[in-house]
Amino acid sequence: MRQGVWSAMRCGCALLAAWAAAAEPADPALLARLAVQEAGLRTALAPTAAVVEHGDGAVVLHFPVRLAFVADRAELLPAGTAFLDAVARSLRDHRRSRIVVAVYTDAIGSAEFNQQQAQARAGVVVAYLQIRGVAPERLIARGVGKVAQLPAPNTPEGRDLNRRLELTITPLSS
Repeated sequence: MRQGVWSAMRCGCALLAAWAAAAEPADPALLARLAVQEAGLRTALAPTAAVVEHGDGAVVLHFPVRLAFVADRAELLPAGTAFLDAVARSLRDHRRSRIVVAVYTDAIGSAEFNQQQAQARAGVVVAYLQIRGVAPERLIARGVGKVAQLPAPNTPEGRDLNRRLELTITPLSS
């Protein structure tokens, strides 16, 4: 079921992927580099709860917020740091890529609180990747908040699916 739900998330991340990919042409050499990076990420992230998807000239990594952050805080949990450590290794090995970090929340609480929390968490992820050697000019933090909700039921499980961390990786040409 997890793959099916993540597939439904393509609608939510499609805008970020399109935005990230728009700056670069669909050059076959760039796409080949991205495919190599994707294969390495699939291997490195296999032991984690991450889902790796490919499409539209980008690789999108999905990770549950409940595993990445302390509840209601912008503090990383050990599973979140393990995920980000694997991602940072890949990003250091593949320096010709741009990364958009997007954090989503559920629909509970005010839009303002959710947006602030999402932006704070995205900032924490970007800062963590920078500390791990990823150049700041390659990273973009986007606190999406509760704007792009998944078609999930209004249950604890459904709300948990909407709380997500997505990293969209696109290749750079120069």
